[in-house]
Amino acid sequence: SSGINAEYGEFQTFQHYLLQINLRMFDLRKVDIFQSPSVDVAQPSVAGGALTLSAIFFSIICLMMELPAFNEGKTKEMVYIENTMGGNNHVQVYMNISLYELSCDEVSIDIQDRHGRFDVDQYSHNEFHKNRIHGGGCNFVGSIYVRYMQGNFHITSRGKNLNNRTMAHAIHELRFGDEMSWEFEDMPLSTGTLENSEKSTSTGKTHDYLVKLVRTEVYDEDSEEHIYPFQYTYAHREFVGHHKGKPLPPRIYFRLQFSPLTMKFSVHHTPTWLFLTRHLAIFGGTFTVLKLFHSGAHVAHDTIKSGKFM
Repeated sequence: SSGINAEYGEFQTFQHYLLQINLRMFDLRKVDIFQSPSVDVAQPSVAGGALTLSAIFFSIICLMMELPAFNEGKTKEMVYIENTMGGNNHVQVYMNISLYELSCDEVSIDIQDRHGRFDVDQYSHNEFHKNRIHGGGCNFVGSIYVRYMQGNFHITSRGKNLNNRTMAHAIHELRFGDEMSWEFEDMPLSTGTLENSEKSTSTGKTHDYLVKLVRTEVYDEDSEEHIYPFQYTYAHREFVGHHKGKPLPPRIYFRLQFSPLTMKFSVHHTPTWLFLTRHLAIFGGTFTVLKLFHSGAHVAHDTIKSGKFM
């Protein structure tokens, strides 16, 4: 029994000896590349402190300059020909237009294209309304739908002895297609060119707006959201209409011309991990370069001071 205990004790001693050898062989301090210098060896200086503050200030400036672009994302643009749209497809037109001198009973809105004429007042009461305004005028607000083809919609005066009235009006809002959501409101799109415009005119004159529209696709690659507004430009003129030598009642025409081209804007946001990785690299590089500059200047100063540079 005593012999077995002695052999077991020698075995434990041998194991302890091997463990110590392994610990010495795999000492983590041998692979430490982040060695901290002793406080007695390190020599803080005013120049080093100034460079440190400069590096911190520069890194913060870089971060602040990149944050707006990170939030807004990058936009890619392209143009292509749309071959799926046609006369059977409809485009939503949202309007908010006020007439100042004609009451709602004296005016109506009509749509006209190659397929014929459509009386909005007779059929569209759910999405389109006429409201009386102070002073006896009329406000048109709501949505109508026009075909994706050349045509027009117009506000016409109804009744007798209206040739001596004017079609003075204000266009508070006029847009075609989908409404821009708040994520894309800052994009430079001409989707509301006629908004907040007013036109006063002489007696009996018709207002004629020639509106040229370009279908636009806005696509958010992150949320996979598609919206399809229309950008547009316009030209305006005034004239007195005649038929068989007699003056016609004044009207407001919006003549629509659709372009076959579609502009596409794709919005892509940088992933958060990529944004952080990029700026960590900028911070590390800034401090490394300044540290090399400071170390080189310090060595050069010591060399010149000791006179050993020759």
